[in-house]
Amino acid sequence: MKFKSLKSNILLYLILFSTIPLVVGSSVILYQMYKSKEQSIYHMHHQILKQVIEESDNIVDEIEYLGKYVKDTYSVRKNKLLTGLLRVQKNITTVLILDNNGVLNDFSSSIKTNLFKGFDYSNMELFKSVSDTNDASHWTEVYLSHATNLPSISYSLRIDKNTIAVLVIDLSTLNDFAKKFKSLDDSTMVRVLDKNGIFIAHPEKQDLVSQRKSIMDSDIYNRYISKDYKNKQIIFNGGTNVKNIGVYGVTKKLKWSIIVKERYSSLFYTFNNLILILILFIVIFIIISVFVSLKLSKSILRPLDKVNKNMNDIAHGKYIDSIENTNYSELNLLSSNFLIMQEKIRIREESNRLKDKQIYDSAKMAQMGEMIGNIAHQWRQPLSVISTAASGMKIEKEFDMLGDDKLNDYCDAITDNTQYLSNTIDIFRDFIKEKKELKEVILQDRIDSSLKILSSSLSNSHIKLVNDIDYNDKIKLTMVVGELSQVIINIFNNAKDALVERDISEPFIRIDCLKGTNSVTVTIEDNAGGINTDIIDKIFDPYFTTKSKTQGTGLGLHMSYKIITESLNGKLSVENSDLGAKFFIEFPLE
Repeated sequence: MKFKSLKSNILLYLILFSTIPLVVGSSVILYQMYKSKEQSIYHMHHQILKQVIEESDNIVDEIEYLGKYVKDTYSVRKNKLLTGLLRVQKNITTVLILDNNGVLNDFSSSIKTNLFKGFDYSNMELFKSVSDTNDASHWTEVYLSHATNLPSISYSLRIDKNTIAVLVIDLSTLNDFAKKFKSLDDSTMVRVLDKNGIFIAHPEKQDLVSQRKSIMDSDIYNRYISKDYKNKQIIFNGGTNVKNIGVYGVTKKLKWSIIVKERYSSLFYTFNNLILILILFIVIFIIISVFVSLKLSKSILRPLDKVNKNMNDIAHGKYIDSIENTNYSELNLLSSNFLIMQEKIRIREESNRLKDKQIYDSAKMAQMGEMIGNIAHQWRQPLSVISTAASGMKIEKEFDMLGDDKLNDYCDAITDNTQYLSNTIDIFRDFIKEKKELKEVILQDRIDSSLKILSSSLSNSHIKLVNDIDYNDKIKLTMVVGELSQVIINIFNNAKDALVERDISEPFIRIDCLKGTNSVTVTIEDNAGGINTDIIDKIFDPYFTTKSKTQGTGLGLHMSYKIITESLNGKLSVENSDLGAKFFIEFPLE
């Protein structure tokens, strides 16, 4: 067996218990801050995405509307229509009118161009894509315009059987709109791609639009766009292997992909300083913890060394008459016990006589054992409440914190529990003598008086009392005063012990009173997980308990069962609910 140093372990645990909560707490705080910032960035990106998608769709809708207008009115107004259209519509740079063979018949342009009538467009997509039907229309992909030498897209539609109108759109408008959105490092956030992954707008690198650069082999396209991962936060590598965070979406009509992004490092811009402060604070606190732990361990272990020396002397026969006291009552008690042990060794015969006397006293007390066993279980909680109230008054009085209200509360608690102790004796005396005084009581009032006695104990154990009783409909019953309180307190104490023992998170005990046609049922339910099905049928048996002998005699629920069934002519049962154990106390109304 490998032995360890108690001193080293104490020092180690002191340091660990002082630093681990700080490190864990700081880590949780930082993580929550990070997630909050991540969510904030996603919300901002998503709002920008909605704006750009809406703007893109508006441009498309507007161009298609103007194309319909040209179709409906060109035959009447001819070139005047085209010229007027370009004056009021900045998105359109050129309007072409082609015949059925793709030859340019008419045109108008808002910029300087080398166009001339008779130019052949028959081999270009903007002409070939339009079918022979009267309603045919088509949007082209990005191309270098012959008229402007600028990256453009076109919307072509058939005016009649022999005429085709082509509206050429300058992409700089969409590019200028994308420039408006910039991140903290002053880089633009918006990119627009056509359905084939070719750039339509890239404010920082306009040449990528001219070159019809595609991103189909990029990280973002393979991981997200190709898998239709739209409107969700994404993290991807950019063209320069810079880690980015953002979101992407798709326009309604032309299925353009809109990417809103910024550098991933922007997540940390706002709380880098806070991280440094927290790290510095953690380091300083760890240094202080180590220093305090060293001092505290020496303060604890020095007296222990002294006691260890004295015990070693006694173990080797060097009997001593007294041991020098330390500053710790526990160690002084240990030393005192060793002195007592030493004295008993010297006077063994006297010790034996004392033992014989104890056996005699035990035999004498055995005659009262059953009665004491019955009331001992009932007295533990009231005595604890009285002791706690008295101690509380004393401490608050010493610190000048005891007000009249607090004093009254303490006195009421002592009075209520003292009365309960007296009633307990009377109840068990009445059982023995079989003399019971029946009185008409209001059921809710009897339950309420029991809950007052229990409130302090439940509060100290951090157990929530859920009272669902309706106090408006007064229910009158004839019973022995105090017996119902005995039963309720027994059940509550067992539920409290189960909740504490199992360390239930957010423990509670719920009490309710349900009135039926011929009976009324009081239910008491906890969330301790229930009673083992192997023993649930035995819990009302005498002397049956799952606790140690120092905690229970196994008579509490048995006496509760006798009180309900024999004295109050009712029924007591238990079953497991979804949350825990649920007791049912049923009384006849007649």
